[in-house]
Amino acid sequence: MSIRYKFLLILSVSQIILVLALTTSFAYLLQAVKNIPQTQRAEDLSRNFQRELDFKEEKLRLLLEEITINPTTKGILERGLNNRNIFFSELGYFQKIMNRYGLSLFEIGDANGKVLFRFHRPKDFGDDKKNQPIIQKALQGQWAASLEDGHSGLGFRLAAPLMGRGTILIGQVVDDKFTKTISKDNRIHLAILQEGRVKTIGSDIIRSVIKEDPKLLENNQRFHFKDKPYYIVKIPYTGKENTLQNLEFNVMIDENEVESKTFKIWSFFTIASFLLFGIIFVTSFLFSQDMVEAIKLLTNAMNDIENWKPETLPTKRKDEIGQMGRVFVEMKEELHVHQNNLEDLVEQRTHELNETLEEVQKLKEKQDGDYFLTSLLIKPLRGAFAKSETVSVSILERQKKEFSFRNRKSEIGGDLTATDTILLLGKKYTVFLNADAMGKSIQGAGGALVMGTVFKSIVTRTQKLKYMQDRHPERWLKECFQEVHNVFISFDGHMLLSAVMGLVDEETGTLYFINAEHPWLVLYRDGIAGFLDQEHSLRKIGFTEMNGEEVSIQVFPLKPGDVVIIGSDGRDDILISEDEESRVINDDETLFLKRVEEGEGDLYQIEEAILETGEFTDDFSLLRISFLEEKTDRSTTTTKQKEYYVKLNEGIQSYRDGNWENAIISLELALESESEDPYCLRELSKLYIKSERYEEAIVHAEKYLKTNPQDTDFLFYIAFAYKQKRNYEQACDFSERLRLRDPKNFKNLLLLTEILMHMKNTDKAGVLLETMEENSPGNAKVAKLRNFWKKMVGAFTS
Repeated sequence: MSIRYKFLLILSVSQIILVLALTTSFAYLLQAVKNIPQTQRAEDLSRNFQRELDFKEEKLRLLLEEITINPTTKGILERGLNNRNIFFSELGYFQKIMNRYGLSLFEIGDANGKVLFRFHRPKDFGDDKKNQPIIQKALQGQWAASLEDGHSGLGFRLAAPLMGRGTILIGQVVDDKFTKTISKDNRIHLAILQEGRVKTIGSDIIRSVIKEDPKLLENNQRFHFKDKPYYIVKIPYTGKENTLQNLEFNVMIDENEVESKTFKIWSFFTIASFLLFGIIFVTSFLFSQDMVEAIKLLTNAMNDIENWKPETLPTKRKDEIGQMGRVFVEMKEELHVHQNNLEDLVEQRTHELNETLEEVQKLKEKQDGDYFLTSLLIKPLRGAFAKSETVSVSILERQKKEFSFRNRKSEIGGDLTATDTILLLGKKYTVFLNADAMGKSIQGAGGALVMGTVFKSIVTRTQKLKYMQDRHPERWLKECFQEVHNVFISFDGHMLLSAVMGLVDEETGTLYFINAEHPWLVLYRDGIAGFLDQEHSLRKIGFTEMNGEEVSIQVFPLKPGDVVIIGSDGRDDILISEDEESRVINDDETLFLKRVEEGEGDLYQIEEAILETGEFTDDFSLLRISFLEEKTDRSTTTTKQKEYYVKLNEGIQSYRDGNWENAIISLELALESESEDPYCLRELSKLYIKSERYEEAIVHAEKYLKTNPQDTDFLFYIAFAYKQKRNYEQACDFSERLRLRDPKNFKNLLLLTEILMHMKNTDKAGVLLETMEENSPGNAKVAKLRNFWKKMVGAFTS
């Protein structure tokens, strides 16, 4: 199809769409214009009906006043209220009144709302009408009118009180004759219906419609009946408050004249639309002719690019086609230049590309050199340097970024794993670290290098300096974390890392650790893997909003044969599947537990199990720690002598009876048989504290904690015993250890605050008091300590 026909097709379709849009809009507006005046006429008719009813009410009110004021009528009514026979005797008199004023009903009621007499139906009386709204109001002394449905059909009624002894009610029928008088226009027909039942009709036409085809009134707004167009409007009747419910005006309007005018308007619109379409089409065709000729010239030039002449193109036009012609001329000139100098251009571009490639290779070699140097710096900082007969460690690391430098292959990343051995208070501990620095390649390696340097420095100082070794494991671990965190804080949040660092008591197997937003530790015991901790107590190391004081030490007792596996988030971020549109990466951390069980706790078998399900997307490192794994007989226990059981039972029974001295003697005798029994040591220490024999309590408590350092609750008892012996340094040390493990222990916070005040450390005591006041406002013990603290501070300042 040529461009000329395309232009004409576009113009024709656009004009047709325009005409259709205008026609639709015009039809909608015309319909709205037709409906508004017709609806208005129907509403005026309904208002006329209401005005006529109001006029009826006014006439009935005047008539009722005249009846009740007239002496003759009033006398008859007054006597008739006492004797119904009076009404029978005067029936002719009242029927003349009804005929004179066109009343269709006239009735008298007694004070209880029952009909006493009906002048329009003398033999019908005695029915109870006290529940009718207008009768109720009349009994209350008020006048009330309503439009109601009765024996005579639809009627307008007026009720009033009668001499305070009854009611009087008069009314007129609202019949077809009355309805005909409402409309003065023979083109408007009215019918009043209630729930589909005809009450009154004011026109023979609408009566015929209801009789022959009543569905026309139900379903259509416009319809034809006997070849004439009609418009039906339904208006709910809203009259007096006591009016019959659900009355509806059905107004049928003859639209013969309206349809004639509508046809003339449509005829004019059709002629005008065709004229407008023709004018626009001809004008567009003439304008397109010029454009088509210019485009033909450009097309011929493109088809015969060698022989066309520049002067034949429409380059002098000021529109877009002229711009295309000028660009086409310039393009041919540039093409000619390129054809003549193609070989030179190829040679020049090749030289430029070779130079760029050499620069890229130099940069790549320099980058690989930086990577290699960084990997050499990190190498002595990672690895398993711990030596222990009870605790075994192994490490597996796979950094994501691999590179080669001068034929040497290596890898670099942000994961760092290291273990070593230190002495604390004369006991050997295996210290370990598994960290993951944020960032890729050189950025992550920079964080790992800083972390490894600081951690190595702390471990080396601990190994060489005696004062560093005079610390409990909780305190050493907290200070180690704080020192590392303070170094990373100096980077102002630009270098963060998650980590698990901890200690393992080589004698008891007690595990102390801190988890700084690192994946949870996994305990592998008896072939089953489970998470050791399932909440992160700390944010990442280097997080600027964490000051390092919120450290919480977690403690767990390892059993012989237990294996703990620690790993970076590379263990979970496994690419399960990949296609052109999306990548599916594992987001279920529990899958690692299955891999541990499949690998039977061996790091290399765990790696193989993971790679069978997908591939690594991040640095991957695992640290394996086991306690007494090679021990073969785990179930063997020391056979206790018979005397031990006897004395132990005697001690327990004495303790239950409240005889603490006998309990102490029995447990001491039991210890002679089993000197290392932890139950006897623990309970004896508590009994000595209750008996205020703190020296003996401390001896047994120290011996108990040496073999059971994981008993967090017992730290409170030994701290209390030292405090009572006024050894505040030792008391503070044990209370601080408990606080590091359980920061929210309220009893310990109270004890530690007392110890600090005895040591005259009012600043730290004040901080603890604020913490307790926040957690337990109004506590009497805290308030007592606060008063004591205020006195101390006042004494120091004065």
